[in-house]
Amino acid sequence: MTYPRTDEFNPRRVPSGERGRPEPAAPAPWLVRHGARVRWATWIGLALIFIRLVAPRPDGWRRWHDAEDALNDVAAARTAALISYQAAGRAWPAPGRAGQAPQALLPYLAGDASFGRARYHLAWEFAADSTSGARLIGISVVGDDPTLALTIARRAPAGTPYVVSNGRFIALIASAVGR
Repeated sequence: MTYPRTDEFNPRRVPSGERGRPEPAAPAPWLVRHGARVRWATWIGLALIFIRLVAPRPDGWRRWHDAEDALNDVAAARTAALISYQAAGRAWPAPGRAGQAPQALLPYLAGDASFGRARYHLAWEFAADSTSGARLIGISVVGDDPTLALTIARRAPAGTPYVVSNGRFIALIASAVGR
């Protein structure tokens, strides 16, 4: 059955006022009209603030990755130094150049450990006081990033003896007094 197309039977007909135009609706307040958008914008803003507070920036991710790599290299060098100390009749390897492992450590270093990386390098520290004979043996991490040493210190395992000075992280291996 078909219905005639008149305004009387058209369910989508808009009531018309003067001259066939729709009657103006009462204006709704702005917040009523745009309330859903405001709520969504507020939630998105809060989520972005939360993410910014919780997640580090991309340069922080790189620094965390470098700190983790440096700690792995320090642990491997420390293990190699202790094995070398025992194998060489209780003698520590001689100090070498920064970025290069001492010759005595090379046979005992793990395959992926390195003293020279792109953003940091390790240095074998062997300091001795000539009057008292006190020695300090350690491995330094020196990098271009001034906050890398602090990041390494924060991520260092509990019980790791270390010193942070002048943007340099020094993991202590041994210290002794006497000759």
